[in-house]
Amino acid sequence: MRVFSPRKPQVLRRGDTIGIVAPAWSFDPKYFKKGVEKLKKLGFKVKYDRSIFSKYWSMAGYDERRAELINRMFADKEVKAIFCAKAGYGSMRTIPYLNKKIIKRNPKIFLGYSDITVLLMYLYKTFGMVVFHGPVVSGEIHKSMNPITLKYLLRAVTQTVPLGKLKFSTMRSLRTGKATGILVGGNMSLVMSAIGTPYDIDTSGKILFLEDIGEDLESIDDYLIQLKLAGKFKKIRGLVFGRMIKCLDHSGRKYIIEYILDDILSDLNVPIIYGFPSGHRHAGDVNVTLPMGVSVTLDGYKASLTVNEPGVS
Repeated sequence: MRVFSPRKPQVLRRGDTIGIVAPAWSFDPKYFKKGVEKLKKLGFKVKYDRSIFSKYWSMAGYDERRAELINRMFADKEVKAIFCAKAGYGSMRTIPYLNKKIIKRNPKIFLGYSDITVLLMYLYKTFGMVVFHGPVVSGEIHKSMNPITLKYLLRAVTQTVPLGKLKFSTMRSLRTGKATGILVGGNMSLVMSAIGTPYDIDTSGKILFLEDIGEDLESIDDYLIQLKLAGKFKKIRGLVFGRMIKCLDHSGRKYIIEYILDDILSDLNVPIIYGFPSGHRHAGDVNVTLPMGVSVTLDGYKASLTVNEPGVS
């Protein structure tokens, strides 16, 4: 079997510059400013272009411009990490305008979640780059942010040691077993929407992470069925679900999401855990930064996920 060798970006150090981009929604400048202030207090320099405050429809400016700023941050030798201002909608629209030559020559820490999932998948699939599923600047990074969120953000991007064993009170086992594989995934609806695109996720031999928010259980059922019919569960080694915030049954039958998972995944003989606290959250809750593209071990007996290697070098 071929040994996977990811392209790990350089570790972020105190005094380094973080570039901020806005691939998706526009955002509240007040929350953004609080995020920038927090990053500076942590000892980092911050760089961004004023045009990220632009608006086009629900997004932070026109597609070409949002992509151009991503290209510029990858090209900028001063910038050591790229954080996203906000998620929401629109990241997919930037992909046709991204400069592959620039990105390939300049692998860097790239951090975000939710709609940013499409960019995480694109960077991993196209360049073999380890990427980071974690908080966005506007609204999640601030002086009173959850201390566990901050702890794992800094551990993931500023330390060249593995995150190690991760076990939280929200996690529980849906299927026992133990498996090791490369961690991939992100927001479920975005993983599903990537099917048939050049950055369609390869799940063979992988540990697949899926999370979402505010979806009717019928939509969750549809996403899972489509992923299953597309063969995304056929050769996986394990499944990790996020907290699936506000994913409820509106049919009046009072189903819960575990019924859907048990029904669709009943023939899947791999470890499955539910409730990993990365991605969407209730206000004040934890959002653990996960390096995507590194080896992890999923333990369905102990409902834990162990990150076996660092995401940075």
